[in-house]
Amino acid sequence: MKKMSVLLLCLFLVYTFSHAQIDYPFLDTEDTRDIRAYWYNTPADSVTLDIGQKLNFHSCLHIYGKVPGDEFQVSVEVFLKNGDKVLDKRFDIDRAQKSNFIEFRNDFFKIVHPVDYLEENPYKIIVSISSAAGNRIKEIKCRYHKLSGNITDFNGHAFKAPIAVCPDGFASESIGKWSDEFGHYEIWLPERTYNAIIAFPKSYAVTELEAWAWHIIMDLDQSIDFKVGTGEVYNLNVWPNNGGGNSYFVSFRPMGLWAKEQKTFPININGVEFSIFDAAPELEPKDLKITINGKEVKIISCQKYYETASPGLGIPAYLVQVCSEGVGHPGKKTVVVEYKKEVEKDAKSFICTSLGIFQFYPNYAGLSYF
Repeated sequence: MKKMSVLLLCLFLVYTFSHAQIDYPFLDTEDTRDIRAYWYNTPADSVTLDIGQKLNFHSCLHIYGKVPGDEFQVSVEVFLKNGDKVLDKRFDIDRAQKSNFIEFRNDFFKIVHPVDYLEENPYKIIVSISSAAGNRIKEIKCRYHKLSGNITDFNGHAFKAPIAVCPDGFASESIGKWSDEFGHYEIWLPERTYNAIIAFPKSYAVTELEAWAWHIIMDLDQSIDFKVGTGEVYNLNVWPNNGGGNSYFVSFRPMGLWAKEQKTFPININGVEFSIFDAAPELEPKDLKITINGKEVKIISCQKYYETASPGLGIPAYLVQVCSEGVGHPGKKTVVVEYKKEVEKDAKSFICTSLGIFQFYPNYAGLSYF
């Protein structure tokens, strides 16, 4: 959803590295663990933002697998629980030919194919990958969970807004659904870990920005409430302090509405000159509220640093250390980061507010997460 500039998109396009057992390459069986398919079953709809950007939501099928050669075929059959076949499709793939339905990353591929909305979610998907090297087939039982919740602003006012779902990257313009007029939303999603789920107003980039949920693990039905403000908790990541005391590290990039002006300032880091985007409010512990599974935790420290990238560009970010005592170790952790800060920019005063969400599983001792 980031539309501030092509430069920012290229510089800070990020993918959250995750270690959940339901992440790619899906360690289920030895011979076909790389093959996976998801049917995102969402009704066709659209939203036009006040900045003129239009998003078109529709159902789609994503297929993953290992590339068996320069030329190969991927066949897919999709069935309902009663045995009815709702899709029978073959993709003929030549890696030397560009196509708008497939992308390659090293030796793996991902197919994205629009499909019809179904009144019920699919029951199973059969994927076959054929090449000169042979044929591999996998039957995938579809598992879905309901994500629901409410969308409000920071004054508690609910409003109608779309939810966008980003399975792998940090933006999506196809998988999504509107909330109702009271801000309540429900969407059924395939079981997996999602890089991001976003709630945003029609006034995005005009009077408000969006709220992000990162690394969302859909392994059961769950509720996530979004609060939309004038800032963002972007690129949020949380991990345990492995062997250094009972604490978690929380890293994120706060971004304010004024950042669309794209002003920069110079800074020297390790003898290298960087041009830093003036996009973040100056935060202190008193500006922050962090909860883990609904319980507010003590903030030990809040340290500013800079995310940097070639060629000499960067943006402010924060590393916050919080106490993990009393939140328990085994079980999924839902971390919610909020901030509220009054900011002075160009003789103007802004109230910068935002909320971000992150999920992870620590191990039994509360350390190395997965």
